[in-house]
Amino acid sequence: MNHFIELLEEKNFILNFSASSKEEVIHKLVSHAISTNSISSEHKDEIITALLNREKTMSTGIGSGVAIPHCSVNVVEKLEVVCAISKEGILFDAIDHLPVHIFILLIVPKSKFQDHIKTLALIAKTLNDKEIREKIINTSSFENLKKIFAEVN
Repeated sequence: MNHFIELLEEKNFILNFSASSKEEVIHKLVSHAISTNSISSEHKDEIITALLNREKTMSTGIGSGVAIPHCSVNVVEKLEVVCAISKEGILFDAIDHLPVHIFILLIVPKSKFQDHIKTLALIAKTLNDKEIREKIINTSSFENLKKIFAEVN
């Protein structure tokens, strides 16, 4: 795998995302994954609790307008990814205290967590480039998002 974009399905890409708090961001991202049948609604509370507990340890708002909320749970069989873009930005307790524009939710099977440490690193590395982040924030479609990542390769 060269990019997380290979893991992201169009149905789990959200443009014009908005929320008023970190908790609402997490609830909305998980609800979206349920609405697209990526995860089962019966596991919603467990996944949200795992995500919020992870945030209590340390914010996944990694700075520069990026947050990668993630958790590892036994209730998914494969990595589930939801990407949301907020042009306005949402306060998420990021380490640099700036609003977050790019959210990448990762729900990882507990049995495969080690495999996905590199996915996290890859996402962080790719989004470390200011020009790439600006293109992503201003993208108008999933197709454009794929092109942005193709250019990075």
